[in-house]
Amino acid sequence: MANPLVHEAANIGVPIKFFLTPELMPDHATVTQLQTLAQARGLVHHVAVLPDVHRKSRNMSPTGTVVAAREMILPCAVDTGICCGMRMVKTEINARDLTAPMLDALFAELQRTIPVLEHEHEPISKEDAAEILVQGGTWSQKHFGLEEEEMSAHEERATMPTDSDDSATILAALPDKTIKKARRSFGTLGDGNHFLELQEVVEVLEPELAQRLGLRLGQAMFMLHTGSRSVGSKMMKGFLEEHEERFLAENNGAAIWSMPSASSIAKSYARAVAAASNFGFANRIAITAQVRAAVRKVLREASLRLPLLYDCAHVSIKLEEWRGEKLWIHRHGASRALPPSLCGEHPVFAHTGQPVPIPGSMGHASFIGVADEGASESFCSVNHGAGRVLDKPEAEAQFTAAEVEAEMRAKNIRLYRYGSDNIAEQAPSSFKDISQVIRAMQALRLAKPVVRLRPVAVLKG
Repeated sequence: MANPLVHEAANIGVPIKFFLTPELMPDHATVTQLQTLAQARGLVHHVAVLPDVHRKSRNMSPTGTVVAAREMILPCAVDTGICCGMRMVKTEINARDLTAPMLDALFAELQRTIPVLEHEHEPISKEDAAEILVQGGTWSQKHFGLEEEEMSAHEERATMPTDSDDSATILAALPDKTIKKARRSFGTLGDGNHFLELQEVVEVLEPELAQRLGLRLGQAMFMLHTGSRSVGSKMMKGFLEEHEERFLAENNGAAIWSMPSASSIAKSYARAVAAASNFGFANRIAITAQVRAAVRKVLREASLRLPLLYDCAHVSIKLEEWRGEKLWIHRHGASRALPPSLCGEHPVFAHTGQPVPIPGSMGHASFIGVADEGASESFCSVNHGAGRVLDKPEAEAQFTAAEVEAEMRAKNIRLYRYGSDNIAEQAPSSFKDISQVIRAMQALRLAKPVVRLRPVAVLKG
């Protein structure tokens, strides 16, 4: 097992541990951001930097980082897209059996039933929206008739823990327009880097683990990437606008400021984060219901099974136990990843480790892995994908939408679009080499890659 590269210097706060190989070391500007993050008040142990680390112009903290704080919450340590996350859905279908006309019909049905930004008319009531925000998983299990096996394949069973079980207390922490936004955006995909991708398992790397997880060569799978949509982002941005000036002053002007978790403001913020997370989980569950219905309709097989492999967030702030301590774990572009020793009595994951999605880009391979024991060093976290080498504005300046579409056709990958944004920002060449990222994850025992998948068809904004 390789050891993380540790960066320690005077006056930078906690150490910075790079869980990556030398070829993936970030540039000077990103390291400078990491040094700023390491000085934030309340952090303990170290900053965990994962193999997909990269800067985004809109954030002060790099994506692909995890920090732990004792009795402190750091809102600016993560992106505002709370519970942006991914799920992996298996099928009984052989990918090669899906013809071009079948794919066209399937993705037409998906576009018809899954809006990109919001519904024209609200698909859920005010009462349902409120219940989702308080108990996302519980409402979803009841509403969609989900079995226990599926619920156990969600991080926290799709309901984030809070300090209160009282619905009124949690809802009181949310802005007035939250219910309205939730009703319109429930079951929507979103644009930007969000996607719904049909993939084929083209290589089995760990046969025994693959068998336990129900993965096989040639199998068609869906990988979904979306989150709490405008519900989470508007809520978090509103909080920053309202409180940033005060906390900047209390933190001596530190850009990545913290607030005591026992304070009334921090408690309210944590409840809002949990509510947004619950909505994000329920949103992915709702989209999965539409995927299942579309596949069964197009293939004319009502009994076709599409079981969930796993669903996890990669933007989160929550109180967790780490090596006997209660700490606020902040994951920014990092999936929670429990190794086998921490999966309790789960009938599958206690033997395999928690499944983790490792997407490449829409033009390159993706992987499904399982958390390895080394993930405990990074606060039980792994990278959420390949990571970018070009920020979105840089990609838009370097590529055109026509070039991206031509590249996808040349690779025989069907690209379906809503036309809501510029696909150039998602150009495959703007992402890191996924094989380098996988090698780093293996070398540091963060995760074991189980299968490699190729993209067959992609739905994007």
